[in-house]
Amino acid sequence: MSGALRPRVGGFSGPTGAYILIGAAWGLICAGWLTWSAGRVAAWITGAEPGLEFGAAFAVRVVQGEFALAFGGTPLWLVAVLSVLFIAAPASGILIGVRLWRGSGTEPGDPLVSLASVDEVKALTAAKQAPNAKRLRDDLHDIDIGDLTDRDTGLALGDMMLPRGRKGPLLVSSWEDCVLAFMGPRSGKTVALASPHILDAPGAVIATSNRADIWATTHAARAQRGAVWAFDPQGLLYQEQTFWVDLLAGVESFEEAARLATHFTTRLRAGGKGGSDFWLDAAEELLCGLILAAAYKDGGTMRDVQAWLADSSDTAPVRLLRDNKYPEAARALTKAQNGAVETRDGIYQTAATAARCLQDPKLLVWITPSSQDPKLRRLLPSHLALSATSKQADTLYILAKDGAGSAAPLAAALLDQALRAAVRVSEANGGRMPIPFVVIADEAANGAPLIELPAWLSHFGGRLIQLVIILQNIAQGTPVWGEQGMATMWAAATVKLVGAGTDDTKFAGDVSTLIGDHDVPVESISRDAQGYRSVSVSLRRQRILATEDIRAMAKQTAVVFASGTRPTMVSMRPWFKGPDAEQLTEDVLEAIDAIADKASLDALFAEAPFLADRKRRKEAAAKAKGAALMPVETPATPKPVVPRFVDRRAP
Repeated sequence: MSGALRPRVGGFSGPTGAYILIGAAWGLICAGWLTWSAGRVAAWITGAEPGLEFGAAFAVRVVQGEFALAFGGTPLWLVAVLSVLFIAAPASGILIGVRLWRGSGTEPGDPLVSLASVDEVKALTAAKQAPNAKRLRDDLHDIDIGDLTDRDTGLALGDMMLPRGRKGPLLVSSWEDCVLAFMGPRSGKTVALASPHILDAPGAVIATSNRADIWATTHAARAQRGAVWAFDPQGLLYQEQTFWVDLLAGVESFEEAARLATHFTTRLRAGGKGGSDFWLDAAEELLCGLILAAAYKDGGTMRDVQAWLADSSDTAPVRLLRDNKYPEAARALTKAQNGAVETRDGIYQTAATAARCLQDPKLLVWITPSSQDPKLRRLLPSHLALSATSKQADTLYILAKDGAGSAAPLAAALLDQALRAAVRVSEANGGRMPIPFVVIADEAANGAPLIELPAWLSHFGGRLIQLVIILQNIAQGTPVWGEQGMATMWAAATVKLVGAGTDDTKFAGDVSTLIGDHDVPVESISRDAQGYRSVSVSLRRQRILATEDIRAMAKQTAVVFASGTRPTMVSMRPWFKGPDAEQLTEDVLEAIDAIADKASLDALFAEAPFLADRKRRKEAAAKAKGAALMPVETPATPKPVVPRFVDRRAP
């Protein structure tokens, strides 16, 4: 029998009912004897004449209300006080014992008792993770283990849930773990997982999302610890652009160009568009050559790539490749340009479709220098990784949403180059980052899809680059990584979280199977020919958490699968229940107001009166306070350090 399940069988009928009746009878007898004893003690204290001896006559007098005859000359008020004391003491002890007995057991079928015990998950507690954190992090070497906080030891997963509503220890993922979370919409993945991890990260952070909520919650707090950058080509934050990202700065080889080209074709492969594999492969090869040529052109940008895609007769990229010792790439590009007209046009059209985002000037200005605003700072993808070497806690938010005109290829390219720069920094630092580098990939399959993400999970943990990948379900990631890629991702993640909102029946069934089975006591009642009833208890084997139980999990709770431990359930810690909740709430409200003030909603006022009412209320409130409402300003960001090994194109 798994765990410590103890059945509670029988109602008032059957053996349990008989025991209750016997106990009640003896309880009345004991209460009567204690009352008689209280009378005797009261008589001894006052020196009065005691009443009747304990027995039937005494009981009859008490029931009839003839207390003077029952207790003699003893003061009745003193008898009453002593009776209450004499009865309350043993009754309290009995009640405490019953509560302890009930607390030691569980209801039949309670899944929590059959999951991991506290001893089995000690490796995930902050106390056990403290020595490992001190060993890994350079910034903790001079701090005693006893002085380390929970935040120092790892990212919080949640409080362990114990039977009968009890709370266990806080469980954390170590800085060498990579976390994979499956949580449905409105299940608390932002407030209880993504945002708290960003706030608790000790060093640099990259956070991807397709909404503004993560930025609204965390950007003000992170700005107090370092520079904050928001890569927002699609204007989800309605913030003024202050920088542009030089994606070509990291293109130092054919491999780098090929990787950048892959990000543009990912969505076509995932969506099954763009024709056969021949066209996609040829389009990637064409993009690779054009990107490599733009990287070696003086002042070359992604605008040149888009221009060359629109003109298949332009031989400038061929000359650039040949002049910079890439004759093979030059010959491949020449072949694409001089092939059959139908083939050439098909390849160029497929490549242009894959790189369609380069046709949008609003997106293009985020990855190319702007002649209209030369004050925009140039951000290198390697900046976040390099900031960790100077113990800065900079933050980069990468925002992009799916759909027509998506900036997902640009977001994926930026994330890819930033992560590979972190790998190079870790290699230069002896194999791992000096301070944990946390990457929160929320909606990883939509905002910034990276093909190599499954392979990176098993590689990054040892480098102190902690990936936290958040998906709604398996089906969301399958179009990007395929079934094999999702299986690899599940196997490589050292910590898996399955939260509320899991509506995928197959996935919920697989999770239920992984959790396992337990024995549940089942009560059977039978009656013989004479009418006598008998009660028996047998054990039935069933799933600890069935498919329907996993689907019906409460919000902000999750099942945790960690390497080397049995599954357990946790109650997650949302940011609005933390010690900084009041300040964070103010930050969120200010950020929401700033976004609302800058959004172009004037045209909707006539059709949506509530928007106009909101605007009037804000103006009236501001006038009453005697001051105009001020929008949240983007935190000042220092000019990034430009590393020589990735800044070959710097003037």
